[in-house]
Amino acid sequence: MHPQVDIVRSPSPIGSAATASSHAPSPLARTLLHRKTPMRLTTTTLLFAVLSSLSLTAACVAGGGGRKPGRDQTATQDDGPCTRIDKDFSIRSAADMAALPRTGCYDIYGKLTLQGQSITSLAGLDEINSVNELDLDHTALTAIDTKRPLGIFGKLTLTGNTRLTNLQQLSFETASTGILIDGNTALTSLDPLGLADPKLEEVDGDIAITGNTALPTIPLGNLTKLTGGLTVSGNAQLTSIDLAKLTTTGHIEIADNPRLASLPGFAAATVAGDLAIRNNAKLTSLGRMSALYRVTGSVTIDGNPVLANLAAFTGIQLIDQSLTITGNAALVDLGALKHLQLLAAITITNNQNLVNCRALEVDLCTRHVATSIINNNKNTSCTALCN
Repeated sequence: MHPQVDIVRSPSPIGSAATASSHAPSPLARTLLHRKTPMRLTTTTLLFAVLSSLSLTAACVAGGGGRKPGRDQTATQDDGPCTRIDKDFSIRSAADMAALPRTGCYDIYGKLTLQGQSITSLAGLDEINSVNELDLDHTALTAIDTKRPLGIFGKLTLTGNTRLTNLQQLSFETASTGILIDGNTALTSLDPLGLADPKLEEVDGDIAITGNTALPTIPLGNLTKLTGGLTVSGNAQLTSIDLAKLTTTGHIEIADNPRLASLPGFAAATVAGDLAIRNNAKLTSLGRMSALYRVTGSVTIDGNPVLANLAAFTGIQLIDQSLTITGNAALVDLGALKHLQLLAAITITNNQNLVNCRALEVDLCTRHVATSIINNNKNTSCTALCN
């Protein structure tokens, strides 16, 4: 048995190209002008039409435009809903907050950015009720100390807020359009991600939770749909991630989390992009991914020194690009990867306890269209089997 295998095969198509179709609109109904008996417009009819038009116009410009308050059900004024403000705000000092309403509750139908070390409190936002987007950028905040809970109807960005410890006043009131939480070194909880009401069930964008060195857990247990990718990396105290209900997702990268001991798995049948699990020093096991059938990018399992097996991969059949399994010193079992129907390239190297036959089985038993590199695993006499 040779310790290294190099095979080059001609590429073959993975699937047929998608096609788009269009449907012709149904013919319009005949207008009133073509009727034999024309409609008579009476004075009463005209008056009713004018009053209806005025009512609609008033509804569009008055108040909060129908936006519901968040967890604080008192977020209305005595004479109607909160004031609607259709613009973005950038605030770098307490003085900048003077541009915001000083009385009554209000909703910002735009992006609110608070930036810099001069921002030590959010109390100066007064009766703010909600925003489309919230960006806290290198502030000196220790907590979200708004006077009422603050609802988010779009993207949340928190970067470099090194004194911020929690997010208890925030909630996602609808599907988020993206979440970036990076470099908040005192942050110990991600409250709005795990609320039971309102639940964060969908993110139409990316989630990146990186470099938050005090964060112990990521509570995404209500998330079912992620149209972008998930990146969780560089969180030194992270011990758990909950993705149990995730059925739709883009790429996934779980990397450089030195205390993460296990992953719970997820319910998605397809990962639309790469799946990478890298450099997690204490990761011993992967949760079940029994529904996973296809990864449209590459699968990389690299540098996880105590990961013993890949039994989580029970149903995977297609990897559109490459499979790379390297530098996992304790790995002894590749699970069902030898039963893949199709993949592009294979690299399985430097896994000291993985018997080389188990690696060769992936090469011998699966159809692939590019080079296989299999070496520096445990070179023990054995027989490769495809059963």
